[in-house]
Amino acid sequence: MSSPKPTLREIKIFTPVGQMGQGFDEAIFWDTLGAGVDAIILDGGSTDSGPARLALGKTNVPKEGLVRDLELLTKGCHLYNVPVLVGSAGGDGENAFVDACAKIVAECIQKNGYRPMQVIKIYSEIPKEHILQKMRDGLVIPCGGAVPELLESDIESATRVVAQMGLEPFAKAMHENPRFDIIIGGRAYDPSPYAAFCLHKGFEDMGLNYAMGKLMECGAQCSIPKSRESLAVMRHDSFDFIPLDPRSRCTVTSVASHFLYEKTRPDILAGPGGKLYLDDTQFEQLDDRVVRVRGAKFVQEAEGQYTVKLEGARVIGYQSIFLGAIRDPILISQIDNWVEWIHAQVKERAPGFDYEVKIHKYGIDGVMGPLEPDNTVGKEVFIVGQVKAATQAQADQIASLTKFGFTHAPYTGQLATAGNFAWPISPCEISIGPLSEFCVYHIMQKADPIGLFPIIVEHVAGSNTFIQDGPLTAKTKPTLVFTPPRNTKKYPLEPEPAEGSCYLGDVASVLRSKNSGPYELTFDVMFNNKDIYERVKESGVLSQQTVAKMYNINDKDVLACLFWDPAMAFKATIKRPQVSGGFGETDTHGSQQHIPLLYAKLPWGRT
Repeated sequence: MSSPKPTLREIKIFTPVGQMGQGFDEAIFWDTLGAGVDAIILDGGSTDSGPARLALGKTNVPKEGLVRDLELLTKGCHLYNVPVLVGSAGGDGENAFVDACAKIVAECIQKNGYRPMQVIKIYSEIPKEHILQKMRDGLVIPCGGAVPELLESDIESATRVVAQMGLEPFAKAMHENPRFDIIIGGRAYDPSPYAAFCLHKGFEDMGLNYAMGKLMECGAQCSIPKSRESLAVMRHDSFDFIPLDPRSRCTVTSVASHFLYEKTRPDILAGPGGKLYLDDTQFEQLDDRVVRVRGAKFVQEAEGQYTVKLEGARVIGYQSIFLGAIRDPILISQIDNWVEWIHAQVKERAPGFDYEVKIHKYGIDGVMGPLEPDNTVGKEVFIVGQVKAATQAQADQIASLTKFGFTHAPYTGQLATAGNFAWPISPCEISIGPLSEFCVYHIMQKADPIGLFPIIVEHVAGSNTFIQDGPLTAKTKPTLVFTPPRNTKKYPLEPEPAEGSCYLGDVASVLRSKNSGPYELTFDVMFNNKDIYERVKESGVLSQQTVAKMYNINDKDVLACLFWDPAMAFKATIKRPQVSGGFGETDTHGSQQHIPLLYAKLPWGRT
């Protein structure tokens, strides 16, 4: 009778960078592989950069970046026999990008004389006919309260639709091909390849597996200062998170806070096949750089109720832009009425076709748009004119007319009659090309977690003649660290101490905004000190009503608003006034929307 297969006590998972193609430190890469790891796992992208790449079939990084990273990953796989798993290849994870990345790997093997390798491709594009049938069966719902109901025209007009695969396709690929070398996955829920590899190695606590993957997929972004390379030491009851750049460290707060990052809620993270519950998660500072995590719980969806998120985008026309600035205070004092007059003039002169023009006034309301609570006018205003039309020629024509208006339109009290508009680029009007928007961001219910995602196994021939010439080291390039000037304030305005108050930004350790998918904006406020956290919590200043008031929105558009004790954090999520990356966008990433919270006034007398 054979003895049972021994259970590993721990495994080490290495992530060299949070987004494949952005590069990583080669010295850290080779040193880490030399010390021994069980897998290299990394993410390839997301929808953070808007809909254009998904709609137009463009990778999120130049091909040269993908080649550079994949060549190093393949070399590491060859020399150390360490498996590599990649999710969301090329950015949006479409089938063509999976094929392109697998081709780069194959060419690298053959060009360099590496050993033969087993390369697995997992596709994630979903046939439109399948989605249409699911929708007709009532099994497609919006992903969150800010997303509209799906229409058949949305599906049909999408260039392509991908689904975020869960761990199941990765697990199936590894189970059926235990001697695999590299897996190139299409669009994936970011933690999926991490959770799948842990399960494959006998680590069955899915709460820990997914929690570890949630941290690792961004590299060492939760380190201080933010860095790229990270290592997770996975055990059956906990895992350790380690930033590998020696200049970075992790704290309990920095690690706990990452569970809030770009998510609607901090306590419940929904993904394919279930939800990750984090209320009982515990964080332990092991030393000045390493944090141990335990206690996360994963609850699977009921049998037959598996869900996946669909993502699709389409082209809705063409766009042109023009850029410049206005410095004249006489004009700036009447700029809103003046811009409206230019719109009227362009409409009168334009040929008879449909178009739209958006004028972004950076310096007044450009970054935050309708969410902006402070329309104070500065000494100069940067203008971005954006034009949308059915063809590029039409967009160019309207951009030219509008820019001419900005240059020569008169205004009350005008002294500077030579021109109104300073532009840095010539020609000022710039043809941008196709304009895209998200049209599918929905949950498909009763989905097949494996059948939707075809798995292709390729046996790549290699001569195995490669000889390493010299040690596997690379000179570490010095990283520039920003050193602020002395005697500077955290931000320009501070309250008078006599007022017995302070700004939220004075006491927070992290205060940020970010997209939570294309339809939501989420805000995170964190504190390093429990007493400060409790004082802010008890003040009542942060609530659904105050968030709504700060951002000029209705209470119902505040989709989540809560304090989360494990990270000593406050979280609020609101409906996005403009779907990420669509026409009229002012902040695609959503990372500059936090300023009203920065200036939230707290009662802060002596205690």
